[in-house]
Amino acid sequence: MNQSLANKLVLCDLDNLLLGPDGNLTQVVRDVLQLFSSRGGRFTVFSQRTPKAVRAILGSVRLSAPALVCGGTLAYHFADGSRQPLCSFAGQDAGLFASLPSAAGVGIALQMQDGSTRVLRMSHALEQHLQQEWTPYLLANAADIRPDEVLRALVYQDNRSIPLTSLLEKALGDSTTALLGERAAPDLLRLTPRTVSGAEMLQAVCTPVGIAPENVLVLAGSMPMLELVRAASRSAAAADAPAELRLAAKQVTLTDAAGGAAVEVLYRMVRDAEKLA
Repeated sequence: MNQSLANKLVLCDLDNLLLGPDGNLTQVVRDVLQLFSSRGGRFTVFSQRTPKAVRAILGSVRLSAPALVCGGTLAYHFADGSRQPLCSFAGQDAGLFASLPSAAGVGIALQMQDGSTRVLRMSHALEQHLQQEWTPYLLANAADIRPDEVLRALVYQDNRSIPLTSLLEKALGDSTTALLGERAAPDLLRLTPRTVSGAEMLQAVCTPVGIAPENVLVLAGSMPMLELVRAASRSAAAADAPAELRLAAKQVTLTDAAGGAAVEVLYRMVRDAEKLA
């Protein structure tokens, strides 16, 4: 084992840097991950997906530390099934989720602290996302949902002409001011009660496995990892990542996300470690 790699951990953007067009890990990524781990490197991921969806994608790839799933609101340790929620709707009105819009073409899913996805209202866009992201789900009644068990709400719209923001403001009233809305895609709005800090996320990844946060390299390709990039002592962004992310990162890769930014960084770490051996 190469000690120069063994005391480092790479926290990588799964959704944007490791997956091919079919939603699977590409073969070159699998090969480099195997090489990296065989040299003693430690690796974990950040993803918008739930733990079950991430596990299905990773297959035989084993993680060395808790993964940040559900957009960084949950630290999930696949090694023992333990989890640490970093966010919840505790303190919000118990009827909050029942108040979410019931308009035609609007789908609503909740990502829960137990790692599951509960669908309150199905729509075409929501169904497509669930299939594309390999996300298992349960149908649920909003009246049965406890706010303290919810990490975030995902609101999908089938048609861009649906006035989603105004529908939410009308449905939620004063509760809207207490929520953060993030337009993640043209058909998706994510609602969370607060922003999880990068320091909180790093601590949740590092503490269970005894890694110092300063030994973590955050490898990012999308804006949801901005807080992590800002908090990390070591960070890299893909060449085609949003400008704000590239400016915040300590380094920028030569290749873009689809061209192998993650492979570039991991392989370079292996080569550098071999030179020091």
